[in-house]
This record gives sequence, C-alpha cells and structure tokens, in this order.
Amino acid sequence: MTDAPSISVITVTRNLIEAGRQQTILEVMDCVQGQTATGLEHVIWDGASNDGTQALIEQKIEELRAVGAPVPVRFHGEPDSGLYDAMNKAVDASRGDYVIFLNSDDLIERQDSLALAQQQLAKEHPDYAYGQTTYVNTDGSTFQARRITTKSILRSIPFCHNSTLIRREVFQKLGGHDLKFKIVADYDMTLRIFMQGLKGSAVPVPIAVFRRGGLSADILGTGSEVARVWRKNYSPFLDLSVYSDEECLNWVKVGQLPLRVSWAIFWANLKKPAVRRAARHSFFKTLLRQMQPWRSWDNLSE
Repeated sequence: MTDAPSISVITVTRNLIEAGRQQTILEVMDCVQGQTATGLEHVIWDGASNDGTQALIEQKIEELRAVGAPVPVRFHGEPDSGLYDAMNKAVDASRGDYVIFLNSDDLIERQDSLALAQQQLAKEHPDYAYGQTTYVNTDGSTFQARRITTKSILRSIPFCHNSTLIRREVFQKLGGHDLKFKIVADYDMTLRIFMQGLKGSAVPVPIAVFRRGGLSADILGTGSEVARVWRKNYSPFLDLSVYSDEECLNWVKVGQLPLRVSWAIFWANLKKPAVRRAARHSFFKTLLRQMQPWRSWDNLSE
C-alpha cells in the first residue's frame, strides 16, 4: 500500500519508574513494533524524567534497533509544562501525515488496527478519523464502545482521544492542545476541529485499549473544565457571559445545553452539515432531559 498516509504514534512519559509503570512503557513500545501498517514512526517525548525512565527507554530503543525492528523510534527528553504541552511538542517533532496519541500504559487493540485505519485514510483523506475503543476498568473488566458518532460531541467527547487520528497539519494549524486545560484539552481540540467543519471519518475497527482512571477520574475537575470548554467554543454563537460558572457547570452535571445555545449553534452553522446535525441532536436531547430531573454526575457522558 504505497499510497498509504504515514502515521506518527505519539507517547509522552515522565517518571514512569517512580510510578511503577516501567513494564507498561516497554509493552507499549513492543505493541507499536507489532503493527502491520507501513509508514509508521513512534515518537516518544519524555518530560525530563529524573528516575531512570529515560535510560530505560533508550535501552529499549537500542534493543529494538539491534534486532532490526520495523518501526523507527525517535526519542526526545526535554522539559515540558505538562501532559498536553508534551503532546504538542511531540507533534512538532513528528513527521507523519497523521498523528495518534498512545498513552504510556495503553495499547493498540490489534496488530492490523492502524493498517485498517490507513486504508480508510488513503481512501477518504479526512482531516480526522475515529475508531472504536476497548476500555479497561480499574477492576480489570472491559467493555467496548462501538457506537461512534459525532452527534453528541457538543455535550461530551464521543470517542477516545487514543482512537483518533488527526492530520498533523490540522493539529498544528489550530495551535495544538490549549494548555489552559489540564484534564480535557483533548475534548477542546476535538471540538475545535469539529466546529471548523473539517472532514471526519468513522473507522469501524477497534484502535485503542484504554485503561480508565488518571486525570479524567477527577469528576468535579473534569466537569468544571468541560464547562469552560463549552464557554470557550460556544461564545462565538451566543453571549454566554450572562451565565455564571456555576450555571455552566450545572449544564455538565445534567448532561445538556440550554435550548437557546443549541439553537444558536444550529443557525450559525447552516453550511456545516455535521455541526448542524449535532446542534439539532443537542436541542432535542435537552428537551428530553428536561423531563428527567434526576440526571446528574452518573450520566456525564453518553
């Protein structure tokens, strides 16, 4: 498949040994090497670890080179200001047509996951593509999110960041992750791409295995940031200064946007079918949930 777009798999790390995750990063590196896709590179960005993590990764890279591993690994060990800053820096250092983020303790679902995604990228040339995700709960149980659609994107991120491939030049043109967000900068980035009316494509295969927990397990912090993401992205369509932070947070708690917000987004985006469809979905979802006053944190997402 010589016309297949190249893909940069990006992993960011910091003090993994201290966190007891030295084995998982080795598994991640082996997982990328096991992909059947062509034109891959693995970009690892370490945020100046001081616990031996860099030496661990460098040793693994040497071992891979010694056996002629197929996927080149490019390692950068430099300071950054946090997770999303590290991701931004890694994208700038990458060379692929598309980028996909793979956490240091997650995996790619199948050996042919990226190869199958490449086939669709080569056929449709989307600005971003999203696949299925297998989620691993803290108790070890798993479930797979099969329903992947952008209809609900105005209210929550509908697909896993680790299962999303973004055209690198699009990511960079939009300025990368907004570092004002420490937990949901991935949702903000996805929403910005979507609101631009850029071309998306659903890849009907599982891509990532995502271990739940981490920053996103902070429900209150996550909810507060989602409310800020909404305020940032929807203010161009409606004056949201009339709503307090507490009111915006309550929208997240009950999983709905005010009808006038969805209506304003709809009318301002008549030439963007996907945005219009999402606004219509949000409008009618709010009508339904106004009759469900018990909706709260337990139903933060779809």
